[in-house]
Amino acid sequence: MNLELAKTLTYFLTGGFLVFLAITITRDNITNRINRVTGGMLFFAGLGPISAALGTLLDQSTAGGPPISQTSLYHLYLVWELFFPTLLVFSWHFPADRLKTFRSSRAVYLIVLPQVMHLLLMFFFADFNQFVDNLTTSAVQEGFLSIFLKPIAYIFSRLIIILGFARTYEQTIFGAVNLFYAALAVYFLETGKKYLTNPRLLSQTNAALRGTRSGLGLYALSYLAMHVTSHDLTNSLGTLLQLGAVTAGAGFFAYAIIRYQFLDVRLVFRQSLIYTMSSAILVGIYVFLGLRSKELFTPLFGDRAETVSYVFIILILLLFQPISNTVDNVIHSMFMRTRTDYRNIMQRFSRQVISLFDQAKLRQAIEETLKTALLVDRVYFVLYDDSVGEYAILKSDDYPRRKVIDREDLMLRGINLLDTPTNFASLRDYEENSQLANDLHELRVKLVVPLKDSEHLLGFLALTTKAAGYRYSPEDYNLLGVLSNQMVTALTNARLYADSLERARLEEEINMARQIQLDLLPTAPPKLNCTVISAQSTPSRTVGGDFYDFIPITERNRLGIVIADASGKGMPAALLIAQTQAIIRSEVNTGNAMATIMKNMNQQIATATSPEKYVTLFYGELDTQNGMFHYVNAGHNYPILVRAHGEVELLEIGGPIIGAIPGMDYTSTSVQLAPDDLLFLFTDGLSEAMNVEGEEYGEERIRNFVAGVRSKDPETIITEILRDVRRYDPSHPPQDDTTIIAIKMNKQVSANVKEK
Repeated sequence: MNLELAKTLTYFLTGGFLVFLAITITRDNITNRINRVTGGMLFFAGLGPISAALGTLLDQSTAGGPPISQTSLYHLYLVWELFFPTLLVFSWHFPADRLKTFRSSRAVYLIVLPQVMHLLLMFFFADFNQFVDNLTTSAVQEGFLSIFLKPIAYIFSRLIIILGFARTYEQTIFGAVNLFYAALAVYFLETGKKYLTNPRLLSQTNAALRGTRSGLGLYALSYLAMHVTSHDLTNSLGTLLQLGAVTAGAGFFAYAIIRYQFLDVRLVFRQSLIYTMSSAILVGIYVFLGLRSKELFTPLFGDRAETVSYVFIILILLLFQPISNTVDNVIHSMFMRTRTDYRNIMQRFSRQVISLFDQAKLRQAIEETLKTALLVDRVYFVLYDDSVGEYAILKSDDYPRRKVIDREDLMLRGINLLDTPTNFASLRDYEENSQLANDLHELRVKLVVPLKDSEHLLGFLALTTKAAGYRYSPEDYNLLGVLSNQMVTALTNARLYADSLERARLEEEINMARQIQLDLLPTAPPKLNCTVISAQSTPSRTVGGDFYDFIPITERNRLGIVIADASGKGMPAALLIAQTQAIIRSEVNTGNAMATIMKNMNQQIATATSPEKYVTLFYGELDTQNGMFHYVNAGHNYPILVRAHGEVELLEIGGPIIGAIPGMDYTSTSVQLAPDDLLFLFTDGLSEAMNVEGEEYGEERIRNFVAGVRSKDPETIITEILRDVRRYDPSHPPQDDTTIIAIKMNKQVSANVKEK
């Protein structure tokens, strides 16, 4: 295989690859202008090497005749120069369409005039020169016709001088024009790159720019080699440099298609491109080994080299299929790893969103995936907003504010009927009087992706056009359909996780409130010589609405005893009780009379709360010296006083409940406690305990039970009555807050009374 043949094969392979690349790009999406422009650019680029290869073959086939370069057919190769204007048009369309605001779009085609003029000049210069010679000969003849022909012949003779100069230096002149076009293309690609924000589109542009730069550099070198000097060796080098320029540029474009899905070329075409390239290389290696095997083995085997070469050829033929399969597997794994493979996109997206429970971060991940993988220009989220209980266009990087959507909006109803990603233009029947439709039109939405679970519409994604003028392909619709299912799952999980966090936060706050409430209650009843006190409070929830307290009044040798029950349950009741405790302690410390304390407390709570929030409260003061018990009952369950001999008295004197009606007056009274007398205070959680038939435990049952166990100590009394109530009403936790205070007088009070 001589050098000339190797060069010819290289030209054919390079040109064929460029034409194949052009067909692949155009066929993938022929409706897209950028695909057509790029396909045309690569097609004309491929004509250059193919023309050079055909010229070499034709020269060899016309041995003995004139060389092909001296015939008009030779000039057909100049068609490849249309590559340069199409390269410039490509730079105007990618990565951003700069001609969309250009009023006269057809004027763009004027940029092909230099290349067309070059082609016409090379084809018709000789004929035009002959025409001018004939015109000049006719003009110098005498006659009436010569009067008209002389000025015309003069003009054409001057024109032929200009064209002759251009014909003589055509390679230099038009080569400079081509070089200028290529430099302009690099400039427009450079200036367009700085406006890009999409990372994959930026990678595509960088790859295309590297190809254009390298091609421009090699073409500039070839221009200098072929047009500055006239040596045959230099001209041959210039041809090779031109071939290298075209090959380098095409190589970077192919790399951008394979690695970054340049022009949004689908996976099947990218794989076919690689399969074709790899198969061509493999076949070329096999052909080379088959043709040169004898020469390769002659130094080793001598006369037997021919036989060995036949065996070698049979061996490599047997290995062709396994080697080809191995190459296919490598290519397949390469595409499985690429970030633009849709299967890989789905796997990565699934792994990413499954660990995201923050809705803002989840939306950001969805947006980044769509912009990077599908090159979507803008993504808008329209989701059900729990904070307002309505659908809303949510605030994002592409939308600066949240806008609530009317639940009855016709467009929203139409989207609720969708099950798959749908072109927004197909929803025109739902645009009448729809504010949502107007909003989506203003946002230039092109595609709607519904997000629905088995029962409800969680919302939808509103997508604009793809970057760089790419269009949504069937593969994009399929991918969005799969991704939308994963989005629904992820959004549902994020919402459930947010709810669980909210519940956990509330539980933590309630536990803190419970701890605060426990801290407000006495750690243990006070120990006095005259009496034994026991107390217990059981809330029906984490925090309760019951309250009891013991307030020492040392200057009067008294012990203040409070038991109260706020309306309602849970946190509101607990807050009201906390307020009550603070007020009563403040009032007791002022030294006011008990009736005044109740009146002031009622006024403060009634002023600070609504009428349905009130407190039943019993307040008493036990004189630790003589056993006199002073009290006031503000609408609370009557405390039970069981005398030592079994007589039962109820402490009823006082006034209405606290906080319901402002300006109320209260009355206090006193009762003498004797040794072994039992004072039993409780809240309605004890009396209103209910059995399965709906019957309350009742205050009468409490009085009878307490009277029956009056001889026991207070702690035992409380334990036994609670056990009896739980047998009556086994619900756990109890249906209502339950608080009990048991006070039993001892012998010490008798001695103090006698001293008095």
